[in-house]
Amino acid sequence: MRLDRISLVLMLGMILCMPASGLAQSRQNGGPDDRDKDHVDPIYAGTLPPPPSVRQDLYDRYDTGQKALDAEDDPHMLASPASRSLNVSFEPGAQIPIVRLAQGYPAAITFLDATGQPWPIAWDLATNKAASCDDQGKSDRPTVRAVGINACVPQAGSNVLQITPVSRYPRGGLLVTLKDAPKPISFMIIAGTGAYDADLTVRITRKGPNAKEQASALGAVPDTSDPVLNNLLDGIPPMEAVPLLVSGVSADRLRAWKLKNTMYIRTTFELSSPAATSHVSEFDVTAYAAPFSSRLLVSIGERLVPVSVQEDGP
Repeated sequence: MRLDRISLVLMLGMILCMPASGLAQSRQNGGPDDRDKDHVDPIYAGTLPPPPSVRQDLYDRYDTGQKALDAEDDPHMLASPASRSLNVSFEPGAQIPIVRLAQGYPAAITFLDATGQPWPIAWDLATNKAASCDDQGKSDRPTVRAVGINACVPQAGSNVLQITPVSRYPRGGLLVTLKDAPKPISFMIIAGTGAYDADLTVRITRKGPNAKEQASALGAVPDTSDPVLNNLLDGIPPMEAVPLLVSGVSADRLRAWKLKNTMYIRTTFELSSPAATSHVSEFDVTAYAAPFSSRLLVSIGERLVPVSVQEDGP
């Protein structure tokens, strides 16, 4: 009787041990585990696409990383572009112009002569037959010397210089030699936050190699020393000037202001009457100062077109 009980216990033990040993053998042989399969997240099992909330979370984390890499929240990277012009003279004792830059923002300097025509940057055709701007904005041209910045001329005969700071606060200067100029033009570089010179126009106070002959009524040499006219070229009229209503031509091509007995005109036409007392040109735009008159004559090609101006009254 005792032997029968022992045999029964051994048989039950063998029966209970068989599934466990089979499961262990299945795991050792790399077989599937139904219990593990039940706990696999379907997102990672590939059976279902991830829910929108998971995708949005992954995108937000990636976007945060990109903002950190690009210093999106860095206050030192904030800058606002400015467009302005200044006059430069070759005379001894002339002031050194300042160029404002900001890291990560390219800038351009355009050179014009006293008649408003492009003054090209000197070019050595023997060694520089093509453009000298590489992918980093660098140049090896002897007519441009830059310290603290990358500077280059996009093409031969151009009057535009492209400059890019190489660091956040570069210290240095810039030397530019213009074609047939008596000496190089020196610039001082200032970098930081705030406004930077995205578009700087440099007007040389003498005629260049591409000078345009002026009509006798305008005088031999434009008055580039008049700050009012220089500001008017930049689109800034005198503070106390009264805007005038213009009829006869498009207001986009001729605008006028009155200050006391003087009329200031900014136009793409040539003023024939009244005779201008001074003027400044830049490309196709000219700023005039003339005695006030309600009737103007402007030259459009070979035609004289009458223009009426009047104050905007009640």
